[in-house]
Amino acid sequence: MKNNHVKWIMDLWADHKLHIALLLFMTLLSTSVAVAYPFVFKYLLDVLQKVTADNTPYNEAMEKIYKICWIIAAIGGVKLISSFYPAVRAMMNSLFEYVLRNRYFKHMLEKDFNFFMHFRTGDLVTRLTSDIQDFPRIGWFICSGIFRAFDSFIKISFCLAMMFFMNWKLTAVAVIPLPLMVVAFYITSERLHKNFKKNQEAISEINNQLEMTFSGIRIIKSFVCEEKYNRFFSNSLENRFKTEMKVVKINTLLNLVYEYIDYFAMIGVILYGGFLVVKGEITIGTFYAFYTYLSMMIFPILDLPQLFISGKQAFVCIDRLEEIKDYQSSKSDQSTQPTPINSAINQIRFEDITFNYESRIYPALQGINFTIHKGQKLLIVGPAGAGKSTVLGLLTGLYKANSGNVFINNQNLDELCIKDLRDKIGYVPQEPSLFSGTIRENILFGIENPDMDLYAKIIDAVQMKDEIDQFLLKDLSRVGQKGLSLSGGQKQRIAIARALMKKPEILILDDITASLDAQKEELLWGQISCLFEDITALIVSHRLSSLRYVDMVLLLDSGKIIAQGKHDDLIDTHQDYKDFILHRNIDRQPSPSIPANL
Repeated sequence: MKNNHVKWIMDLWADHKLHIALLLFMTLLSTSVAVAYPFVFKYLLDVLQKVTADNTPYNEAMEKIYKICWIIAAIGGVKLISSFYPAVRAMMNSLFEYVLRNRYFKHMLEKDFNFFMHFRTGDLVTRLTSDIQDFPRIGWFICSGIFRAFDSFIKISFCLAMMFFMNWKLTAVAVIPLPLMVVAFYITSERLHKNFKKNQEAISEINNQLEMTFSGIRIIKSFVCEEKYNRFFSNSLENRFKTEMKVVKINTLLNLVYEYIDYFAMIGVILYGGFLVVKGEITIGTFYAFYTYLSMMIFPILDLPQLFISGKQAFVCIDRLEEIKDYQSSKSDQSTQPTPINSAINQIRFEDITFNYESRIYPALQGINFTIHKGQKLLIVGPAGAGKSTVLGLLTGLYKANSGNVFINNQNLDELCIKDLRDKIGYVPQEPSLFSGTIRENILFGIENPDMDLYAKIIDAVQMKDEIDQFLLKDLSRVGQKGLSLSGGQKQRIAIARALMKKPEILILDDITASLDAQKEELLWGQISCLFEDITALIVSHRLSSLRYVDMVLLLDSGKIIAQGKHDDLIDTHQDYKDFILHRNIDRQPSPSIPANL
């Protein structure tokens, strides 16, 4: 067994002792009422039979009958209370689903980028939805599944005890089929476990296909690939159908075996019990109670093996959740006792950094050394795949270096509170991610008490005011899934505004100027300098016009630093840097920051 599933469930229950105590009480109450009814009616039938046989006086007979009727009425009152038991179980199912989703979603958010490269989006969605909700998954099993089985076990125990007390011979006939149930479960359980696991994986694949289709709908339509993706989805759906059918067939076979075994038991009791009544060994009341107890045991007897069957399926889902939690990042997201960052960030230093992605053979970065001070702006340039975005990811703590260290104010980043660091960083990724909501909600994302004056200034700074005014509801207009209703430049500028609303000490821009024309870029940097005079900036860009706004340049190639320093110095002294600049300027008008004679 991959995990100790019983311990996992007990640990979860330990956080909800009162709820579990309530379920235990309701289970015992419900079982006691159910078991009491047949015995009281047996007593009533026996009294009526005796009264008739002995010619008992009317008043005395009615007194006995009234007492039994009062007992039945009292049991009925308790039964009314215990009838809420299934509803209580259903509410507890929902509670545990809520708790588990929150718990494992939190684990997911604490993982680094390697985690999200390892697990696909649709698979993660399946683990947090289908794996938890409904029969026979985790939410149902750890509450209704277990307590229904517990309820069934108590009912069967009480019923067998009462049956044995009334007539041990008839009880022996009733329990003969039980070993056959155990054998049937043993033969099919492992097969069921394997097929259910395949079925959950097939559901994950379906969700992956849906996520990829809806996220890339523009690309799919522009390349006229609707039929191709329809084929992909049909193949995944066919695989899911096949795995589900295998699970259904096994469950159906088991249920048929269990039901027919119970029918044989009932037939045996009716035949042998009737024979005992005729012989006078048991009364009609006893036969009625015995048959009723056996009828009461039919579904509980089915519930007990169902506990093991559904348990096999739920344990697959538990393992899939635990796989999320146990996934090991390259390093922990922060140290066990992180040092808070209480002062301003005056220096950032990369010292002999080497980093590699799990899927790559060669390092993405190697031997990276540079320092940037407060208020400076560093431009990182280089060909595609040189490692520019990776440098930014290391600074934000999204990636962890394989060797070397990043220092913030001469303190190792791994020892600092990563939350404090990220609170001081405004990050704009290469591909801006907007959320389904209004423009205002996207810009104020993560800001609890926004400064609306600053908000208005930033809207002007990113040159979005006129464009926002063109929307019917202004900044309260919804942008759609991933900003579907906006252009690439609009999404990029909203992402910049979102980063600036944090009032960051460090601004990280990953090739954002690709969506801005030269005029908008110039206005943007002018406004940033006015609003945030001492801001430190790290910029990745493929446009050389950005050179006019920075203090230092870092040229990367194949994960190594080729050149670093001021542009004016490097262009005169460093041939590799000069060659790179000249190559980037082919068939382009010279940037104002680059001499026209180059």
